[in-house]
Amino acid sequence: MRIQIATLAVLIATSLSTMLAPSAWSQESDPFGSDPFGGDSQRLKTQRTQSPRARPAEAARPSAIGRTAKMGVHEIEPVKVGIVNGSESEERIRAALGDETSNAFHETPLQEAIQIISKNHNIPIVVDGRALEEIGLTPDTPVNLDLKNVTLRAFLRLMLRELDLTYMIKDQVIQITTIEAAEQNLVTQMYRLPENLVKNSREVLTALQSAVVPDTWSTLGGPSAASTIDHVLIISTTSDVHDQVESFLNTLIETYGASVDHH
Repeated sequence: MRIQIATLAVLIATSLSTMLAPSAWSQESDPFGSDPFGGDSQRLKTQRTQSPRARPAEAARPSAIGRTAKMGVHEIEPVKVGIVNGSESEERIRAALGDETSNAFHETPLQEAIQIISKNHNIPIVVDGRALEEIGLTPDTPVNLDLKNVTLRAFLRLMLRELDLTYMIKDQVIQITTIEAAEQNLVTQMYRLPENLVKNSREVLTALQSAVVPDTWSTLGGPSAASTIDHVLIISTTSDVHDQVESFLNTLIETYGASVDHH
């Protein structure tokens, strides 16, 4: 009987010891005996011999959420519509049109104003004198506009609109000409859509023709044409309308979702 009682006491003591002892899961931060993030074995041994109270899993290894937070949206380059066939010099001109400018022209001859702008922004600009003569203007026709801190594109558009003129990027320069001459010398540009819009390219084209100068497109009897082949939009229109097309497409990409679907 005494042996049975003694044996029972040992079993109870062993059970209590097992229940109170920390488990293998709490002693090791990595229950698989390895550190998937490249830690050394000495560090793992130190972790195993620490206090029985386990460290939270978040402290034991980098948090997936934390890693994602470090790659915040503000660090991701925005996706822009890709221009397929632009030359290097024309790309530089397009970039300059987005630069900020401030000018004050009061009864300034058009040719002089253009020379000032050309020099300030280091881009070639010429006046199409022959086209201007057809509507009764000359390079000496005065212009009036005083604006600060606007894009060069906006400044040119507003200055020339008062004279029924426009600009076009052709032969690697900006040409100041009439609207009629620009419509007779349409510029064909190709725009590559990001993959998340390719499946909706026809809808994109329809929306573009409805939102950007609707009466310029051939669907309504205008001179401009637009078509789509897979992920590329092919647009033939004036340089001014091209600027608006690019702006519309970039806004659409940002609104629809800037991330690119690679699947």
